[in-house]
Amino acid sequence: MTTLLILLAAVLLGIGAYNLSCAFVDVPTARTSRMMMIAKKQTGEASEKLSDVYLTRIAEKLSPLLKLDPIKKSKLELALNIAEIPLTPESYTMKAILTALLTALLGLFLLLFIPLVGFLVMASSILMWFSTYQKAFDIVKKRKKLIEAELPRFAVSIQQGLSTDRDVLKLLISYRRIAGPHLGKELDTTIADMKTGNYENALLHLQNRVGSTMLSDIVRGLIGTLRGDDQQMYFKMLVFDMRQIEQNNLKKEAAKRPKQMQKYSMMMLFCILLIYVVVLSVEVVSSIGSFF
Repeated sequence: MTTLLILLAAVLLGIGAYNLSCAFVDVPTARTSRMMMIAKKQTGEASEKLSDVYLTRIAEKLSPLLKLDPIKKSKLELALNIAEIPLTPESYTMKAILTALLTALLGLFLLLFIPLVGFLVMASSILMWFSTYQKAFDIVKKRKKLIEAELPRFAVSIQQGLSTDRDVLKLLISYRRIAGPHLGKELDTTIADMKTGNYENALLHLQNRVGSTMLSDIVRGLIGTLRGDDQQMYFKMLVFDMRQIEQNNLKKEAAKRPKQMQKYSMMMLFCILLIYVVVLSVEVVSSIGSFF
């Protein structure tokens, strides 16, 4: 009975703390937030969880308490801009801290009733911190990988275009029609920058945003074209090198498949052995009972 009362008091305390925190950070009601998320989903924007919305608002309010290292802050800010996460580095870091703290508090609460589960949940709070904080960098890494997979085709298009026209802006506009979503978005920004400013600076900004060595090689050739150099042989050699890199990457992916299959095969074997062990254990225990 005492345990039940403690549990009820903890639940009521949690509800009260939740309502006070919502009032403190001026979070809309659950019904209003749910309707806003439905409206965002209908317009094609990414869906969000209600808890994530509340956590973000609380993190934004508490973010002035954080003082980040300037170098780490600039790297995180660049990653957030590329990943299109509308948070400041301080808010993003505070959100990761709050996520880990909430998980740790849940583990501390469970520790009173189910010690083993509570300990595991508290340990997982460290994993929650890393997964939440690294999310932006993972998005940037995945996006960079998708862009690099398209760069050989981009280089081929430039090589073919240089044989008839050396207008870099026209080459980019021509490829934009068949570009993938990620590289296409970068080309949209670059084309707009070139139309309103300096061509070389626009290409260098593209290189810095993506941060790819392969793209740096393409940008170097395009800048040489802007300066009047004949870059047809350069791009011919570049296309050859990129195709070699692409073939090596495909071979590496193909080599990983047998290892992945071996891992899953071992898991299946373990499950089968576990079934046999459980059945034999049940039979042995029932047989022992019949002797006595």
